[in-house]
Parts: sequence; structure tokens; C-alpha cells
Amino acid sequence: MNKRTSLSHVLAAILSGLLLAAAFPKWDQTYLLIFALVPLLWALKDRSLKAAFWLGLVSGLAHYVAMLYWIVYVTHVFGKLPLIAAIGILLLLAGYLCLYTAVWGLGVAWGAARGLSLLWWAPVLWVALEMGQTYIISGFPWDLLGNGLYQYPRLLQLADITGVYGLSFLVVLVNASLYLLCCPPRGKALRFRQAAAVCLILVLWIGYGYYRLGEVDALMAASPKIKVAVVQGNLKQGEKWQKSMVQTTLNRYGELTRKVQGARLIIWPETAAPFLYVRTPDLAAEVQKIARDSGGYLFFGSPAYELTSEGERYFNRAYLLNPQAETIGSYDKAHLVPYGEYVPLRRFFPFIGKMVPMVGDFAEGPVGATVSLPEGAIGPLVCYESIFPYLARAQVANGARLLVNITNDAWFGKTSAAYQHLSMAVLRAVENRVCLARAANTGISAFIDGAGRLLWTSEINVPEAHALELAWLPGGSLYTRIGDVFAWACVIICGLAVILARRRLH
Repeated sequence: MNKRTSLSHVLAAILSGLLLAAAFPKWDQTYLLIFALVPLLWALKDRSLKAAFWLGLVSGLAHYVAMLYWIVYVTHVFGKLPLIAAIGILLLLAGYLCLYTAVWGLGVAWGAARGLSLLWWAPVLWVALEMGQTYIISGFPWDLLGNGLYQYPRLLQLADITGVYGLSFLVVLVNASLYLLCCPPRGKALRFRQAAAVCLILVLWIGYGYYRLGEVDALMAASPKIKVAVVQGNLKQGEKWQKSMVQTTLNRYGELTRKVQGARLIIWPETAAPFLYVRTPDLAAEVQKIARDSGGYLFFGSPAYELTSEGERYFNRAYLLNPQAETIGSYDKAHLVPYGEYVPLRRFFPFIGKMVPMVGDFAEGPVGATVSLPEGAIGPLVCYESIFPYLARAQVANGARLLVNITNDAWFGKTSAAYQHLSMAVLRAVENRVCLARAANTGISAFIDGAGRLLWTSEINVPEAHALELAWLPGGSLYTRIGDVFAWACVIICGLAVILARRRLH
């Protein structure tokens, strides 16, 4: 029998959302992931489907407003929207994302009414909904639940089989187990066999982490090394695109690049050259001189423009120059930022516009594209491409042996967004067993090894240039080969559960 929903249930749902937000950067209270969902599960107990949906919605809204508060900063300061409109954009995005939590709450209540075990149903449903968040309406898999474990390499290693989704599954499993242990529904206490099964799964998870860390460490020790440098220019977003600042920008990158002379690969951030590289020969010549003087391969971002039969096309492009300053490869960003690099549904939301000072929408490049050094291919990830597992996977499957994330996180100021953005790059290295080098305009630049360890991170909002020898790993994992089989299996299981339950009712 459904009980009346009280204020305590609403507060418990909000508490879960806030605990989840606090588990992620830059608060980084990772231990909260162990029980963050328990208050929400308690609130969902014996609730109607309608009440469960709204409790999930409230919890998700608290979670995403607290975690994505930086949207207000970006849209108000750089998007030039009035503060009230910027808050509205935050609420619009959080309102969309919290629908996934709402559906999860509804699904948990629905499953309980039909006798589905919370131990498998809650994690499976959560992963299925994360897949929706990754792909629906362009996708925005920002800090999926498993990403919260990024500081604990032993807990990350399973991602080379299941991707980040397997880690999310296990986090929900732990929460469901604790809930059943501490406040079980009538007749549904955690039984000995269930407890033993959960313990076995957790032991296997941690044991696999220890085992794989040893294997990957041995592989990295035996692999050839490549000296990679990242350069962080620290140009303010408000000044970056001013014509008067272009020469200052090039001077700064030239000065910083000289500090890492001798590196085989030197990486500048996204749009580090804030002009059309191939159409501005005098400025391009200065970049080429820096490349020749460095003695290494220079990889840098610059916007590109092409006139095609379809009209003007702009690309968020990155170029690879050899030590002779010849362009030997380029990469066009494959997953663009909605309302940052293109305007979806422009007809319905013309007032939002774009937040980048370029004319027209950007065009997408091909998924899985790489550029090549003599040692082999590297996989570029421009800006928030690093949050999408399938992009890095496609590049490593196409031969990339090093992932390179170039980004301009100056949009985020000193908010937690830059820290959150970095945390997701960690999973791309683990999933595909390659190292990752990250160059960010204002930070956080970083080096990540194939086991997901942060080998070095820059300070934020300071100029930096740092070089490090990284293992040139053979690349690839079971996840690289099979992709999101685990996550899609969760989607299929959810579908079958719904179909079979409906048949039983009829």
C-alpha cells in the first residue's frame, strides 16, 4: 500500500542529489558515492509511480544544479546573457538531465511493485539511462556516476572491459546493498546468499584492479617511451579573440615552447592560434618558426574555413607540424558543443545564439580520425570530446597509441568545471589502455598513464610548460574491441523486464 509522501521524503531525495554532487570535483568527497543514493532509495519506498517520479526529479535537480552551477558563469560572463537568463539556462539543462533520475526513481518503484530485486534492477536501469544521457539530443554524459572514482586507480581498472558504465553499475549496486542492509522493505531484507554474491562481486572488482594494475605497470615499463610536452598559455577568454592580442599570444607560446625544447611532441591547447591558420600566412609563419626552433612535432588548435558547394564551412581544427614546420596532418572536431559551436533547433530558440566569436556554424569532422607521428598514430580529442567514451575508443581502434586532449577551459574561470572536465579524461585512458596528454589554455593541463594515474597536473590560471616521458603503449583493450556491450546489455535487459512484466499483467 502506498504511503503519503511527506516533507522528509522530499528532503531525503534532495540530500541524495547534494551528496552525489559533493562526490565529484572539485569537492571530491568520493566516499559519499558509497551511500549517496541511500536516502533517495529510502524516500522511494512504498511510493506510487507518480510520487517516485517526482522524488527522482527533485533529487536529480538538486544534483545537477549543485554540480553544474558553473553554467551560470559561462552564459552570463561570456554568453553575455542577463543573470536571470543565465540561471534559466542552468535550470533548463538541469531540468533535462534530472529527467533521467526521475525515470530511475519511477523505475525503481515500478520494479519493487513487480517483485524485481533491487540489487540487479537498480544498477541495470541506472546504466541504461546513462546510455540515454550519452546519446540522446547530441548527448551530455557529464560526470557519469563511475567518473566519480577517477582518483582511485584500483577501482577504475574494470573500465577496460565495461567502460565507465560498469563502474556506475557497481556504485549503484553498493548503494542498493547498503539500503537493503540498513532499512529493508518488509520481506525484502538482504539475504545471506545475496550478501555473499555482492561481497564476491566487490572482491572480484577490487581483485581485478590489483591484477590489472600490475599487468599495465609491467607493460608500461617494457614499452618504448616518447617525450611529450604540454603548453598552457593562460590567455584570458575575454582577450583571446582580440586582434590586438594575437601577437602577444604567439610570443607567449613561443617563449613557453622554448622551455620544453627537445620534446618529441609539443601540444598547444584548442584554438591556441586564434586566427585562420591556412588563410593568414604572416601569422602562420610565426607558428612555423616556433615549430622549427622546437625541433619536435607541434600539435595545436586553430579555426579553419572552407568554401564548398554547400556554402561556408568552419571547423574547430588541430594541425600537426613536423620539425620542418610542414603540415603533415589535421583533425576536425567530430562532436560539437551545442550553442557553443553550432545552434541546434535554431528555429525554436533563436534568442540563445552562439557563444563563440565566429561567423556561421562549425561543421563536424569524422569520428575516429587520427594524425600520425613516425612512431604511430595519436588520437586528438578537442575540448569536451573527452567526455564521450565512443570517440576515444574509435581512435584507438583506428590505431591511436596516445590520446591528446586539447581544450580551452578559460570559459569556466575558477569554477569546478575545469576539474570535472579533467576527471572524465582519466577514464578514456583506462578504457583504451593508452596514455593521455592534456593541454588546456588556462588549465588543467595533465599527463595520465594507461592505468588512469594523474602523473602531473598544472596549476590553474598560470602559464605552464611541462614535458614528461610517456609509455608508447600498444593500445587497445577488450572495451576497445567490443565497445559498450555491457551498457547495451543493460538497455536490453530493461526492455525485456518491461515486456515480460506487461505480459504477466495480461
